[in-house]
Amino acid sequence: MEQTSGDQVIDRETETDGQGPTPGDVLRSLPSEAQQRGTRFVSAQAMQAKLFSVYDAATAAEDALALVQQQLTLTLDRSYYEADEIESMAAQLDYLLALDTLDLSDEDLVSGQDEDLVSEE
Repeated sequence: MEQTSGDQVIDRETETDGQGPTPGDVLRSLPSEAQQRGTRFVSAQAMQAKLFSVYDAATAAEDALALVQQQLTLTLDRSYYEADEIESMAAQLDYLLALDTLDLSDEDLVSGQDEDLVSEE
């Protein structure tokens, strides 16, 4: 991990193709920032700030945007998050954004599976 100005921590191992951190990576930085402050819990306010920082990127995929909006709403009723919750949400966000870049419909995904089943028989 690399410390940059402004106390932003970047994990160089999770960057993709030199394009910088993914929106999920931005969320994943929260637990390490909390550890630097001496706690394992991430405040809901910190989570809300990171969710707003990835909001524009999430607009690229309808499901990713819905996830971010849902989580923003949930931060209003929470005090803190644990690292495993954040990791799960970050993985889901990256998955939804990656799935959208493939530009496959649900029918494409189903028909591709059907073809695999036929070829195995």
